[in-house]
Amino acid sequence: MAYSGRMRRSLAGLALLLLACRPQPDGQTPTTATPADATAPVADPWKDRHVDLEQLRRHLEFLADDAQEGRAPGTPGDQRSQAHVAAAFTAAGLEPAFPGGFCQPFTVTDGVRLLPGRSTTLRIGAAEIPTTLLPFAHATDAAIKAPLVYIGHGIIDADDKHAALRAAIKGAIVVVRAGAPDDPHLDPTRTRVQSKLIAARDHGAVGFILWDPDSDLPFANHGEASDLKIPALAVGKAGTRALRAAFKRRAPDKAPPGYMMLDTKDPWRSSVPATLHTPVERVTLSTCNMGAVLPGNGPRRIVIGAHMDHLGLGTSGSLAPGQQAVHNGADDNASGVATMLVVAAALAQVPRAARPYTALFLAFGAEEMGLLGSRHFVDSLTPEARAALLTMVNFDMVGRLKDNSLVVAGVGTSSVWPRLLELSAGALQLRPSEDGFGASDQASFYAAGLPVLHFFSGTHTDYHKPSDDLDKINYEGAAAIGDVALRLVAGLMREQPTLDFIKVATPTAARGGFRVSLGTVPDYAAKVDGVQLADVRTGGPAAAAGLQAGDIITRLGTRDIHNFDDYMASFGELKPGVAVPVRVQRAGAAKDLTITPAAPQQR
Repeated sequence: MAYSGRMRRSLAGLALLLLACRPQPDGQTPTTATPADATAPVADPWKDRHVDLEQLRRHLEFLADDAQEGRAPGTPGDQRSQAHVAAAFTAAGLEPAFPGGFCQPFTVTDGVRLLPGRSTTLRIGAAEIPTTLLPFAHATDAAIKAPLVYIGHGIIDADDKHAALRAAIKGAIVVVRAGAPDDPHLDPTRTRVQSKLIAARDHGAVGFILWDPDSDLPFANHGEASDLKIPALAVGKAGTRALRAAFKRRAPDKAPPGYMMLDTKDPWRSSVPATLHTPVERVTLSTCNMGAVLPGNGPRRIVIGAHMDHLGLGTSGSLAPGQQAVHNGADDNASGVATMLVVAAALAQVPRAARPYTALFLAFGAEEMGLLGSRHFVDSLTPEARAALLTMVNFDMVGRLKDNSLVVAGVGTSSVWPRLLELSAGALQLRPSEDGFGASDQASFYAAGLPVLHFFSGTHTDYHKPSDDLDKINYEGAAAIGDVALRLVAGLMREQPTLDFIKVATPTAARGGFRVSLGTVPDYAAKVDGVQLADVRTGGPAAAAGLQAGDIITRLGTRDIHNFDDYMASFGELKPGVAVPVRVQRAGAAKDLTITPAAPQQR
């Protein structure tokens, strides 16, 4: 994509910034020496410190420019964003945080691709059907041949084991309608495409076709790509006529109550077998956490971070179905990275003598894929480096401040926070939340036993959509949030309070219609056979059952758990208050426990 005018202005601004902020040899801003005066009051080096609004604007406009194409991990836009952050760290006079420089590399799985020189196949008789890839397809070099059976939306109740269902599905390639019926009582764990495949597979299906007759946009082939053990492809509008002909139907009927097409008198079964072939492999991409250090006068470190990545041209996390467009993520989370960078520049202006703690600034990669970057950073720490961490302050979506109202999560994770935040709030009204967990990078540090804070300016209808763009940003509000963080850090540096760690007992909020809560915090970065836990929520069902951080769940209820998709499918089979067995691997040994799921609670 050609560079826009806004992009060119951003680069020019960055060049001026580099010239203006070139560090001195000792990493400090030069000051004019004055004669000592024993009677003069000692100036407070923290007084009247503010972040630079125009600098924040330039950072944000670069990161959220169309030229970065949504900053998806492993893309050129991701690499340009990394370079921008590195240049800003250098301009502020910060030191690289890692032995190899500012970048801490790590790899992520991002969907599937065809093996070199191969192609997928969906053939019905002599007709070749156009298809696209699904990121949970079985990686196989062997084709299967079986009849097609259309089963509506394919939402199969776990208790529905009757003979007609098995007879309709067993040995067939099932064709499942994309989406879900408009039913508020449906558990979303059962309407996930992966859960539909798992349910069909468990009833004997040998292949899976996701059918969206109304769209030719491909299913989002991104993120962790579990091998769900049967070949799977997607068919859109371009293949609809051929599928209808295979079933001798002019149009797909609406699925009846129960969401299954099980009319045994008039089954939706192809008159000829289909051939299905998915010679795919998992895609591995490289990305980085970007980190820099502002040395202080002691060994303890304050971590200040924000995630750098977003959704590119749209992934399964996009909330704009049917659109393939640049998701600039101006609020999520160009705003957080820009605020972190200007806080770093402002702190670098404070004399080292006034900084008893070292500040560690981190721009995390692959947060949108499950906090992968922050988890990688925490897991890479030596015991000594982890012990040196004092706290973590996170910025995620701080660009839409309204009515001077700022959400601060993690306030319950240390008894020190309420008073320090009250002193730091300035003109903003703080809306505290106690829990240290949540869908951002502070959760990785909280799980490691650190008190945390997470600054957040609030939800909006542009979340995870292409419309989260620069025209909606409240730059002055983001700067005000940066100033709150500056005052908070100043309070920590001045007072050096004992930051105790409190693990908050907080009920899990009812989200997305889930009918059970287990109180588990999965570790999405772990590469294991099962689902590893980063932590368990205090007072939740998992904690009551004796599950611990580091446990690997390998069986839940009646289902073997090999990956996160198996885990999510099991949720549709659990009932509140009904105890089920759970098997975990702990320190290499199997351990059988019993867990009683709870109904999610409203906060």
